Amino acid sequence: MEKRKSILNEISLIILGGSVLGSLFVGILVYFLLSSSGVPDAPLKAVYSTIIIQIAFLIPVYLIRLLIDKYIVSKIKEVSKALQEVSTGNLDYKIKAEGNDELAELAESFERMRLSMKTIMEKLEEGEI
Repeated sequence: MEKRKSILNEISLIILGGSVLGSLFVGILVYFLLSSSGVPDAPLKAVYSTIIIQIAFLIPVYLIRLLIDKYIVSKIKEVSKALQEVSTGNLDYKIKAEGNDELAELAESFERMRLSMKTIMEKLEEGEI
């Protein structure tokens, strides 16, 4: 099966692009403010402020990305793996519903569906249906 791109990577690129544009905008403002005030080395100070703002923004964005990957994307991948297993006939593949959120609710619903399918298949094989 072909490996798909992660939506989290696309979101990260959008946020990165926004942060670059935002820090460039702030850098330009700093340059104009410093140069109009007669501060020497205004372009250099504007570049430094742009770099500092970019770094200060990227660190929390990266940490948030890691948290989203750990608590959301990993659960989605787990449900997706269970769906793949059951769709190929492995009705013994169990999924753990951890947490108290919508993804745990989805996993619980899937687990109930898997158990129902397994029961129906067992009854069919025994000739009860």
